Amino acid sequence: MEIQEGLGFKELIVDTVEEFIELIRPDKKNVKEYLESANDQYIYRGQADSSWELTPSLYRNISRKEILSDTYDGICFMHWVHLKNFVRGCDLNSSIVPFDSFEFRSEWLEDFDDRVVRDSTKWPDSKLYELIAYAQHYGVHTEFLDWTKNPLIACYFAASQVIKMKKLDGFMSIWIFDTEKKNLLNEYNEKIFEIIEVPKSINQNISSQQGCFTLVRQKIMRGARLTFDEGVSKYEQIQNLNELVAEKKINSLIKVSVPCKWAIDILKYCDAYTVNAATVFRGISGGAIYVQEGLEIMEYKKLISAK
Repeated sequence: MEIQEGLGFKELIVDTVEEFIELIRPDKKNVKEYLESANDQYIYRGQADSSWELTPSLYRNISRKEILSDTYDGICFMHWVHLKNFVRGCDLNSSIVPFDSFEFRSEWLEDFDDRVVRDSTKWPDSKLYELIAYAQHYGVHTEFLDWTKNPLIACYFAASQVIKMKKLDGFMSIWIFDTEKKNLLNEYNEKIFEIIEVPKSINQNISSQQGCFTLVRQKIMRGARLTFDEGVSKYEQIQNLNELVAEKKINSLIKVSVPCKWAIDILKYCDAYTVNAATVFRGISGGAIYVQEGLEIMEYKKLISAK
């Protein structure tokens, strides 16, 4: 195993699927020594490419043509408009949205929160969390970052993405965050970092995925112009979790990377513990994804054999 230092994290690079499983298996928690953790309270995030940053979808899938100005409050306003349109779309097909009421809509969806213009850390207000989480799980880009309490679910997402992308080379990764150190990332009078758990009864995917979210509030000066970095597909001024960890100098984040060629073996291991598309995604859609992934795995096997 090779250990490298990244910005705010250690990266553990392994060559074999056996080494990888030993590090991430939930019964052993062998990453404890690298995080110097006391109670092994971790959350996990799987990504198909080890070079990808911990960037929420709102900041990596943003269309600059949608933003009224190249400021942070411009991004927040754009996201607020997307949330309003999501609720409008749900109304049109009689779908329930969480935390819904006449009072909620009057207070939060009639007018944009103008506090954000003066203080970027005011976005988003906690009263919007349930709506944001719900919208995210149906494909709306948000400033929330998905995590899970189950390392095998993180492995499933990383490996299934590798196979869907037909990614034969390079590395996939599992990010691991020590939640007991979350308060060390905040200041005594200001909450910059949060781990968000929303009620799961109306959002069953979060329940089956043992999901939660992280939020890094942005401290961007009023009127500051944002510059987009094409190399990493995000605005340079937007602070990701690992950058916040580096700023605070807290040992709370590691990344375990393994060659993509082991994706099928990792999915087999997950399936042995009943972690697959049919259990991660609820209902008939989960069954359909399960069938489709079976076909994608067969195609990936052919590509690996031919390599």
